[in-house]
Amino acid sequence: MKFYIAIFVFLAFSSGVSADVPDCPGPFNPPNNISTQVVYPVSDSLVTFPTGYNCVYQINVPPGWSSHLVVTVFSSSNTTSAPIVQIIDFNQKVENYTSYRWFQKYYFIAPGGKIKLSTQSANVTFQFSVQWYSSITVYQPTFLNVSASDSQPSMVNVSYVNCRVTAETRVSVITMPLDDNWLTRDQADNLRSVLIFDGPNENSTCLGTAYQLWNSNRQFVSTGKTLTIVQLQPLPYVSRSQMLIQDFENTKEIGQYRGVGSLGDRPIVMDASKQAAAFSTYSDAGSSSDCLLNITGTGTLNVYYGGKTDSKSNLIASYSASSNSLNLPQKIRGVVRTYVLTGGIATVQIELNSACNKLTKNVAGFITSPEYKTNLTLPYTSDSQHYYSDGPFKYTFTVQDVDLSQNKSLQISIYNKQTSGFVSVVYNSSNPPILNTVFSGVGNEMDVIYSSPNSNAKKGGFYIDFTATKTKESAAKFFGVIVICAIISSRLF
Repeated sequence: MKFYIAIFVFLAFSSGVSADVPDCPGPFNPPNNISTQVVYPVSDSLVTFPTGYNCVYQINVPPGWSSHLVVTVFSSSNTTSAPIVQIIDFNQKVENYTSYRWFQKYYFIAPGGKIKLSTQSANVTFQFSVQWYSSITVYQPTFLNVSASDSQPSMVNVSYVNCRVTAETRVSVITMPLDDNWLTRDQADNLRSVLIFDGPNENSTCLGTAYQLWNSNRQFVSTGKTLTIVQLQPLPYVSRSQMLIQDFENTKEIGQYRGVGSLGDRPIVMDASKQAAAFSTYSDAGSSSDCLLNITGTGTLNVYYGGKTDSKSNLIASYSASSNSLNLPQKIRGVVRTYVLTGGIATVQIELNSACNKLTKNVAGFITSPEYKTNLTLPYTSDSQHYYSDGPFKYTFTVQDVDLSQNKSLQISIYNKQTSGFVSVVYNSSNPPILNTVFSGVGNEMDVIYSSPNSNAKKGGFYIDFTATKTKESAAKFFGVIVICAIISSRLF
């Protein structure tokens, strides 16, 4: 890729025509035939602008219209600290570029925006195109209501979106990239095509773009009860990114708030020294989980299955940032997971759920199904979780809560590779667990399987307190027999 860019840059500057640099033009307005792109500068060869060249290009957009810009810029020097190009949008928000940018896409609505070229001490190859559209919306609107009593935020796919949201109090929204690992730079930039309006339709004041919201580390909040989200033409690919929407009553105490799509062991710095800080993650239908690896710093981190709620009805765990080593790593389930820090500054590390499957140290945590405490109906017949280790661990579990109605079942199995031992217990409506009773076994692997014969059945899920403690090989041989007897006895009585 770098090779091709180098060739492009070489051609740009070797064939650039400084002598034909046009004068700084007046404003750009829609042509009579708006299906035609307007290109500047118009030249048979790429145009290189000389050092010290300055121009502001005004792009006008009539009310109710939108425009699509594509900007390309290459500089002969990559040492320029001052921006050589600035994109100033309809809200006077600015993006700066100090080096090359290839076919960058921007979207303006009324009254338009500006492109500012300042070549500084470099020779700069520069070109842009504009196409206007006589409308903002493309698709018929969909409607969404959110309430302060909702523990689960609503998710709206930004592709082809035209969504009108009504809240009980005010609307809160953040951008949720589905997965940064697959979200290329171009696809992230395409979030500029999604606009958020403070009101019931696209004629309301625009708060900004989903791209600006994603980079702001803040939530957008409507001034009234309504908010509108629209993707502008020409509808670029945005990698299934979502908007996370909830009633502001639940997020009014949060300052920093962001959506996190990639769980690549990334450190997330949260500053709650003045106001609560939060981030949310998301997986469609609870298909994947987070692995909370580490928390360092100060403050208290509350973890919710869903969004933050004042009632804390969906609070699943709470950690002290300064003392949590025994409780981590911890698998975090749910569809939306929200992490809220109060009273400090902390760094949080999360990874994909598979990082929690291998046990390497003593841990005291919990195991749940994805819908636990969410009141969601997730379409599956079997939810399976697997834990393993290189050496033997003593697994201890206590079932605190489980829904076994409508022929649901919960199976816990422990395997000991050294002795070929196998311990398994199956709970159902005919054989419910004795809640808060401790069971344990020694082995190298453990499976927890929650099943329902009907994939669309409402499931209350389960919650298990869980510990894993390293043990010696000799203890593993002896302990496996004791556990089998204990579990068989529990079945008989």
